[in-house]
Amino acid sequence: MGTPGVAGTPKANSMTPNQALKIARNLPPRVAAAEGLRLAGRLVKGYGGRARDHWRCTFEPSHPETVLTDPWPEIPARSLDPVAVADASRNAIEHRFDLLGSGPVVVEYGMTCEGFEGSAYPGHPAPGDLATLLNPGNRARARAIRALVDAAYRPIDWQLDFKSGHRWSEGTGSGTIRLGHKPGIDVKVPWELARMQHLVHLAWGFILAGSDGFEAPGAYAGEFRNQVLDFTAANPPRFGVNWACTMDVAIRSANLVLAFGLFRRHGCEFDDAFRAEFAATVKAHGRHIAGNLEWRRGGNHYLANIAGLLFTAAALPRTPETDCWLAFCVRRLISEVERQFGDDGANFEASTNYHRLSAEMAAYATALVLGLPEDRSAALSEYDHRRWRHRPPLPPGPVESHPLPRGGVSPFPPSHFRRLERMAEFTMHATKPNGRVVQIGDTDDGRFFRPEATDTLDHRGLVAAVGGLVERRDFSDFAGARLDGVLVSGLAGGRGFESGLKDRHAPPAEARRIEGGETDVPAPSREIAIELPDPAVTAGLKAAAYPDFGLYIWRGPRFFLSIRCGPVRRGAHAHNDQLAVELNIDGEDWLADPGSYVYTADADLRNAYRSVKAHAAPRLGKDEPAPLDQGLFRLEWEAPARCLRFDVTGFLGVHGGFGRPLYRAIGIEEGRILIRDGTDPPGGGVTKATAPDGPSLRRLFGLTLPFSPGYGRKDP
Repeated sequence: MGTPGVAGTPKANSMTPNQALKIARNLPPRVAAAEGLRLAGRLVKGYGGRARDHWRCTFEPSHPETVLTDPWPEIPARSLDPVAVADASRNAIEHRFDLLGSGPVVVEYGMTCEGFEGSAYPGHPAPGDLATLLNPGNRARARAIRALVDAAYRPIDWQLDFKSGHRWSEGTGSGTIRLGHKPGIDVKVPWELARMQHLVHLAWGFILAGSDGFEAPGAYAGEFRNQVLDFTAANPPRFGVNWACTMDVAIRSANLVLAFGLFRRHGCEFDDAFRAEFAATVKAHGRHIAGNLEWRRGGNHYLANIAGLLFTAAALPRTPETDCWLAFCVRRLISEVERQFGDDGANFEASTNYHRLSAEMAAYATALVLGLPEDRSAALSEYDHRRWRHRPPLPPGPVESHPLPRGGVSPFPPSHFRRLERMAEFTMHATKPNGRVVQIGDTDDGRFFRPEATDTLDHRGLVAAVGGLVERRDFSDFAGARLDGVLVSGLAGGRGFESGLKDRHAPPAEARRIEGGETDVPAPSREIAIELPDPAVTAGLKAAAYPDFGLYIWRGPRFFLSIRCGPVRRGAHAHNDQLAVELNIDGEDWLADPGSYVYTADADLRNAYRSVKAHAAPRLGKDEPAPLDQGLFRLEWEAPARCLRFDVTGFLGVHGGFGRPLYRAIGIEEGRILIRDGTDPPGGGVTKATAPDGPSLRRLFGLTLPFSPGYGRKDP
């Protein structure tokens, strides 16, 4: 597997040559050489493709006879919140987007952008003929597609970072586009918009059309049609920023086919010309994903490739090519869920928000496979693996079948369903009494679908999604009514699974206790006593251990305490947060991880938010336990933290990131919490302090960074 990169950010062109050289000097020679060869290979491929495609038309041919299939659910109107849908669908019609901390912005050519952290770039007015922005080979087809767009429609500038104002070129080959090469620019902004996750809100508006506060059905269907044609004409395959990352192509494809399917399922009849162009762009997405799988990078990128290609294959008619797509995705979905999620259900990327993203993809993709009509699922035994021309290889069929407890068969083994349950359990346990998940590692707002607008740190939608496949009272009580559950249940056609967590070989996280020879810090050098408002704060306390992820939790109706302690298997989204604690009492954060804020838009801020100084973690001077100068998405922990003791009364853990063992013990006592830190060998006498409230506690830990509740946002 290749060196990990940021979700949605290819490493090849995300830095200047000087930055790359500086990072290379800090890498082991063999690693630097391998990275250099991979970079050279990507650049050769990118510039070669750019020269090859300059005079070519890279659009897929459109065939009016192509009929997309409809394995999509009917959504009862009663499941939709009219107020929320009216607002979201109106914003989509008006091209008003609030993404990654941008605030509500109408995105169009020539707009003036506010800038980011002092960096702002001038507007880019649209030429009279937008096709002139493209490479010569794609102009004629783009004009033909634009001729189908309604005359009154105002185009969206899909290449624009509408926070900083920087604009990429749709006439440049995607493999050669530079990304993080100017201050303040953020490629995630156009990528987030181009994921097209707002299109489902137009489908919700169509379902409720004609009722109070809603326009006629044609307003929603027409806007969906115009935006798809606008995007297609402005973004020929293999050109521009929106084909630079396969993950984003895959998420966009899934959202395109889901929104289209929902319109069709609820009675919308699109014209033949649009349907032909839509089928062509879906096929283009599928071929791009299959030909550019991010299997070397792995992680959430590869899982997104699999889930997106799966939705794409399910939407297109059966052919030898789409049969291979389907079989490949089902096989890889099973293996990647097993590889990326531990036995405790937690994701391996050391981030609670990436756990939500990856678990959503697993849940939605599983539901789609369970609900496939018989003629489509037959592809899993009838496909010809020799027609698969990509890497990794596709084994010959058939895909193995497993019985479902409620009757029928599926390709998923029982362990797959157990992991899905545990993914939801992890999110429930990691959610504080204020409804927000504890932030561990990176937070980038990433979602597979966005059926409704929610707080970035509100992860109840994931629990609802898994609850759409398995009936568990605790899931429904925790998540409440969420569209994720309705969608997943509909995609699965009502085919779910029975809870497998009564299995003796699979104890839940709340049953885990860890006991070792050491019970306390060998030589404490610092002791902080946190005085609780009253002893009843810890009433009803339960403990949950997630050693695969590295998170230990104590939670009750009024209390939440967690400590990060575990492996860093992939350094892309991890922070220097080992042995850091979070504390929430009566809904108020006394200690909280500050989040991530931004990635490539500001390297200094990126490193500030992932530094040990940003966390309530033990420190040794000004050193970092893992260096931050090896790239914005590398964190090489050579001494992972270990839990030595854990139960409902406390914790003891150690890590050696500073070159010698550093211990932290937590004791939960009546009326107080005692935190004791120390090193081996000891560093001198014991410093004692008391904290009666959140502000004084944060001062003791020296926490000054503004809290970031989501990507691109920070509290005053």
